[in-house]
Amino acid sequence: MTALAFVFPGQGSQLVGMGRSVYESSPAARAVFDEADRVLGYPLTKICFEGPAEQLNDTTIAQPAILTTSIALFEAMVESVSHRLGRRATDGSEPRGVLALPEPLRPAFVAGHSLGEFSALVIAGVLPFSDALRLVAARGHLAATRGAQGSMAAILGMSAGDVERVIASTGIEPGSVVVANDNGPAQVTIAGDEDGIKKVIDALAAGGAKKVVPLRISAPFHFPAMGKIGDELRTFMQTLRFREPVVPIVANVSGLPHPSVGVIPEALVRHLSHRVEWLKSVRYMVERGASTFVEFGGGPVVNGLVKRIADVRLVNITDNASVAKAIDSLRSRASAVTRR
Repeated sequence: MTALAFVFPGQGSQLVGMGRSVYESSPAARAVFDEADRVLGYPLTKICFEGPAEQLNDTTIAQPAILTTSIALFEAMVESVSHRLGRRATDGSEPRGVLALPEPLRPAFVAGHSLGEFSALVIAGVLPFSDALRLVAARGHLAATRGAQGSMAAILGMSAGDVERVIASTGIEPGSVVVANDNGPAQVTIAGDEDGIKKVIDALAAGGAKKVVPLRISAPFHFPAMGKIGDELRTFMQTLRFREPVVPIVANVSGLPHPSVGVIPEALVRHLSHRVEWLKSVRYMVERGASTFVEFGGGPVVNGLVKRIADVRLVNITDNASVAKAIDSLRSRASAVTRR
């Protein structure tokens, strides 16, 4: 059995210019960016297209920018497949998400890496884009103004267990630095307070890490101290209507599909302070037949992690040209599956 998985990147994937080509070529994608400007009350589109990078990298800007770009790319794909203008798949009182695609092009699973889980919620029809945008903006604002202070870094060449052993060996206060993302067999992200991160980075360099890369992020997510904004985020989510997913969403906090819509808001609260189980998520999807992973984002970031976990086909939708290329590729795949 073969199947598609749609995946979405998180913070750190932002880059100046992302989304510009689909904005210029797709009315549906343009409508997503225009709606983001209206909902947020500032020119997010201009910042995405022109920068400056320092502003785009700020958590309060980066998070809605990444969500908007991913959804715009998805809408451009739907529009290109259906040739129908004016009706978006991710807005309205009953967002259709992937149901707007022909059945052979619908994924068996969707998943987002860290912030990307909010894009997955939109694509799965759980929230319309505008509600997800408000939620992400509120999350970013709470994190920046009331959340934990600190930083994050990617560690190459070590497993999550290896990194945890190094953290424990430094003697720092438990919980001041943690494995925030288990991204693959030899790629891990850590989060923590500034002093702790510095000590752990030094210890990792001495302990065999191939490379340590500070992340372009202004607040540490998936970090215990970030849980202090959970009550406020929970209160905000009570103003939103969450719908049952139209496709399984593999959750970051468990590496398994959300069992029902009722558990999603609480999972998003735990998402603030708990590890992203990306390695488990990808293995779950592959073990259940996912053989092609399609990433919607400004660059092929998440698929770069996927290829280190599983031998699968990777399709990246990053701009207008790649939308057309991806559709041709996926149609060929769908035809090949049908002929078997």
